[in-house]
Amino acid sequence: MKDYYKHMKYKHGEHICLYLKHYSKQKQKLAKQITQLKFLLECRRYELTPNYLTNATKNININTTSQKIKAKVEKTKRMFLKKILNLEITQTNMNIKATRDHINYAERKLVRILNETEFNSTISHQNFLSQRITKERESIQTAKLERLKHKQLQFLGICVNSEWFINKTNIDFPEEVKWLLSLGRKFALPTTKTTLDPIKMIAEMEQIIQQIEDERDKEIERSKLSNRIMQFRRNIKNNTAEKFIVAVFNKTKAFLQKHKHEIIVTDSDKGNKTVVIYKKDYREKMNELLKDKNTYRKLRNDPTNTLQKKNNNIVNQLYKNKIISWREKQLLTCSAATAPRLYGLPKIHKPNIPLRPIASSLHVPCYGLSKFIGTILSSLTSEEYNIKNAFRLKDRLQNICIDEEKLLVSFDVVSLFTNIPTNLAIQLIMRKFDKIQQKIHIPRSTFHNILIFCLKDNNYFMYENHIYTQTFGMPMGNPLSPTIADIIMDDLLDKTLTELKGLHNIKIKLIVKYVDDVFAIVRRNDVEIILKTLNKYHEKLQFTMETERNLSIPFLDVRIHGEKEKILLNWYSKPISSGRIINFLSAQPLKYKINTARNLVTKILTISHQRFRHEHVGKIHEILKRNNYPIHMTKNLIEQALMKINKQHNNTSAVANTETKQFCHICPQIDRQTSPNDKEKQAKHNSSIQVKLHFVNDIYKNKKSD
Repeated sequence: MKDYYKHMKYKHGEHICLYLKHYSKQKQKLAKQITQLKFLLECRRYELTPNYLTNATKNININTTSQKIKAKVEKTKRMFLKKILNLEITQTNMNIKATRDHINYAERKLVRILNETEFNSTISHQNFLSQRITKERESIQTAKLERLKHKQLQFLGICVNSEWFINKTNIDFPEEVKWLLSLGRKFALPTTKTTLDPIKMIAEMEQIIQQIEDERDKEIERSKLSNRIMQFRRNIKNNTAEKFIVAVFNKTKAFLQKHKHEIIVTDSDKGNKTVVIYKKDYREKMNELLKDKNTYRKLRNDPTNTLQKKNNNIVNQLYKNKIISWREKQLLTCSAATAPRLYGLPKIHKPNIPLRPIASSLHVPCYGLSKFIGTILSSLTSEEYNIKNAFRLKDRLQNICIDEEKLLVSFDVVSLFTNIPTNLAIQLIMRKFDKIQQKIHIPRSTFHNILIFCLKDNNYFMYENHIYTQTFGMPMGNPLSPTIADIIMDDLLDKTLTELKGLHNIKIKLIVKYVDDVFAIVRRNDVEIILKTLNKYHEKLQFTMETERNLSIPFLDVRIHGEKEKILLNWYSKPISSGRIINFLSAQPLKYKINTARNLVTKILTISHQRFRHEHVGKIHEILKRNNYPIHMTKNLIEQALMKINKQHNNTSAVANTETKQFCHICPQIDRQTSPNDKEKQAKHNSSIQVKLHFVNDIYKNKKSD
């Protein structure tokens, strides 16, 4: 560069050399100013304060013990720094304009003196230097922004979980984008004045208002609705965390828009995690699934309109025969049906990440009719085998005793839904038609035709503008699939137990199931015979088996321990489980989030035996902390749950003591143990906990409003 200036000085004189140096300095200055402006704008977007501004207010301290004054001081500091940041952005824009004026003036001077070749060479060289400076400054500013964002997350108490985001691509995602995507599709974004859509809200509420008969009452409700919307819009105030989330959402939206032709963002099949995969890989795996000609077949035409007419004819016939009411007719009639859409969920816990096919059946022609038939068929499922949740399992195992010959074992059906024999299911249902007629008076032939229509005629879906039909089994996503699966599995277990008892003289001590998972307590020598008998029921329904390890086995969300002739339960989560629930930062009513956390705490502590509860307290704290729940709220919920469990245990013990001592005189010592003073202390303890919970609720309501 020095040789270049010497050459220009020798050729055109010293004044031209000064113009060139001035032009070069202004170009470098402009590059720095532009990167600085970008940095300041990013800080304003994310509600960040640069360190040099924060340090300027560190010495501003007011000696006071009042928390209100301290809070006001901090708020005033934030407002002051925000104004200073805005002023600096304004000044930087003015500096950029002045620098560009200097550059334009220098360029006009150089054009007059230098020839075209020299001028173009000078401009290209200076542009190259400016780009190099811009890259260097941008890398420095990016590192500063990342540190400020991390500091902001810590200040807001936001916990970032990289385990919730699985990236199966080579694309580098920014940290804040990964954080927002890891929260899942159920995370509700804050409402702002720009995102509030009154028209959509009015349209949705109008459907409810139309159900009011009196026209005057309709107008009153419309007036109330409009006033509330306007009042809500005027009072929208987002706190710092919500502004940060909105800024991250805008950046995430822009990032995904840039890569929309390359990637797909979806949920995992199990574990409740967010997965990013290449669109090309996704399509290859879906097409590989659809190549199975034993399960899927391509159709030439879309049967949706034909099936919609058939559905409505069936509904009209049911209404004419007075089987359903006018209200039910309106709910079951379909007017805007669409073909089911097939999509796949990645199985991240398996090699090569295969996809689980699911057909979205929300707007299929028979969706309402299938739900209606499903409620009728639910009466055919057996309560002897089926359990709804871990609480029912605990009740079933409460008084079970086991010995050394017994073995804890679980059986699992391989791909149950896609292997359901629909013809067999229809036969089983029609055999129990007497039970169906007790619930609804419908002709046998009509009900048989409805079953064929729902189970076989509507077994189709669309993928990439091609229509396919599922020749065997039922798709996941059909509202009838779980009920039909229960009916098939009940019949399978009935026949299996009958055969085991009749041919092999095998009696199973306990057998329960949840959809396709079966848990049983059997003799060790009978396990292989039981597995073979289960697999004999149908060639498509094949079971895998898992036996106990270290006297325990997982089933549902519990681990069952067989110890000393009794069974103990312990809460269990799979290794792939994320522990992701409704995030505390999600813009949903506070009571929903508190109830979610309370249900989780109650479930873990109630299911687990007393021996395991202590270790789960730490796990509860970790799960709720990952979901950004405050620590003191978690402590109060745990204390409340333990108090409820102890109260139930004491009541049970009191009932047991009463039953065993009902013919004995009450000892004076027992009277003293349940004296009025002790009862008064217990009542005060209970009321103090309730006060704490109400106090926590008030705090977070105020925080939300702030």
